[in-house]
Amino acid sequence: MKLMDVVIPTGVIRPGMNIGEACRECVSHNVGGIPFCDSSGHITGRFSLRNTFRKHCLPLDMVDNAHLLGDSIACETAPEIVSGEMLNLPVDDYIIENVASISPSSPVVKALSIMEKFNSSYIFLLDEKQYFGVITRMRIASLMLNYHKF
Repeated sequence: MKLMDVVIPTGVIRPGMNIGEACRECVSHNVGGIPFCDSSGHITGRFSLRNTFRKHCLPLDMVDNAHLLGDSIACETAPEIVSGEMLNLPVDDYIIENVASISPSSPVVKALSIMEKFNSSYIFLLDEKQYFGVITRMRIASLMLNYHKF
């Protein structure tokens, strides 16, 4: 199994785009994050759905006490989610600078190791600054099942 067999080609996010555009790209490709390119086209960070929701929608005390939350929480506690107002915000303030990446010639086990090190469900496939797409654990598992007809 080669990484090029499991890559999910996606677009990238650029300065000035909004959260809605970034979310649409993630959702349309079923990935948790996509690269952020600076104005010169270099990948300098990543947009993460997890980080964006955590940063914008989840107060720290809510996360710390998640086990105490009931099922009858009113939607007013997260109006940004209900109204969708966060989708119009510029994506620039939600970019994570560390970028987990791997080259196409690397083995799959290295991809899994890097994902684990970065505590991420995805990494970017890059070669000489050329972006190919996203590698996810789910895509690796899917291809493994297809290869072995389990």
